[in-house]
Amino acid sequence: MTPPAPRTPVWPGYGLIVAAHCLGAMNLLAVLACSPLIAADLGLSAVEIGLIASAYSAALGALSIPAGRLADIIGVRVSLLLAALTTAAGAFVIATGASFGMVLGGILLCGTGYSLVNPAAGRAVLLWYPPERRGTLMGIKQTGVPLGGTIGTTSAILAPVIGWQGVIGSIGAITAFCGLMFLMLPSDGSSRPIARLTLRDELAAIGRLFRNPVLGRNNLASGLTNGGQFILWSYLTEFLRVGAGFGLPLANACLSILHVSSIGGRVFWGWLTDRVMGGDSRITLLLLAAIGAGGFVAMTLVTQGNATLLMPVLAVALGVTICSATGVQMALTLQTAPAPQAGGAIGYNMLATNIGGVIAPPAFGLVLELGGGFALAWGLTALSVLLAFAFLWCDRKRG
Repeated sequence: MTPPAPRTPVWPGYGLIVAAHCLGAMNLLAVLACSPLIAADLGLSAVEIGLIASAYSAALGALSIPAGRLADIIGVRVSLLLAALTTAAGAFVIATGASFGMVLGGILLCGTGYSLVNPAAGRAVLLWYPPERRGTLMGIKQTGVPLGGTIGTTSAILAPVIGWQGVIGSIGAITAFCGLMFLMLPSDGSSRPIARLTLRDELAAIGRLFRNPVLGRNNLASGLTNGGQFILWSYLTEFLRVGAGFGLPLANACLSILHVSSIGGRVFWGWLTDRVMGGDSRITLLLLAAIGAGGFVAMTLVTQGNATLLMPVLAVALGVTICSATGVQMALTLQTAPAPQAGGAIGYNMLATNIGGVIAPPAFGLVLELGGGFALAWGLTALSVLLAFAFLWCDRKRG
């Protein structure tokens, strides 16, 4: 991203920056929390349920780099407004959908909207707040994701009363209304001309990022970790209903615990990196991946007899690790990439991260459909997180 001159910090507007992340996650998780009901109404398979989260990630990842460029051109305020309205449109398409194709199209719109949020919100922190607080603020703004996830998941409780269509349509209406509030944010000076690069220059800059082996390994680790997060978002509710015998309200309560734990985890890991790890995000991610892999191994041991005791603990453990990695991963990207390539490096990281979110859920569902069962699927997920640990370990002496 190409920043204009820094402006006076806009502290009242920081809540809107957090809210932007909240809205994106709220829509996705409302759909995923209602997925058992959607599947029953539309006759969806386990793989098709996984494809809902994958489609969201596909749109988000594919548009991450162009969305960053667009945010530079149209600014924070307009970017976040456009993000909210596009996301709301996607929710309305899903709520009125009578086929898997419409659900998929709606979730693609939601992912398209959210692709603008990360670059616009990151731009806001860069332009409006003191440099010495940016690390903490980058972490705190990401808490909007689990907060929105908690709201979206909890909203599914209303499905027996107003139907899953009513739940998702209401979430879309709230998103559109909140989107108008982004007009309260100040202009960030984006009307000034931005230096243009030729297509050859743009491709050369992207090529330099792709040829950075350390950045590549970091991003592979990000993709594998994010794949684990999207598996939890997509299948935890169904696992608890089928494998643990929970009712939908209790299963969604565990999913809410996962999201609430992630709020604390995102703040905690940022604090730990700055205060204990000497600013080395890689060490933090190694610790996070090790604990997360152990959590997935423990998921293979969950039965109807022990689920009531184990699942709240595992929801917390996985919430504060696998579902809290994004902020630290972005910090590692900035720690690794040359300063002039920081904006492109974040886009590259988001692309790789979301590829994990595209591939992992349907792969998990395929294991289930082939008869492997949840225990095998959770075990394979643990192996993928251990592979992320290995990629991070390769460059541990580089900082």
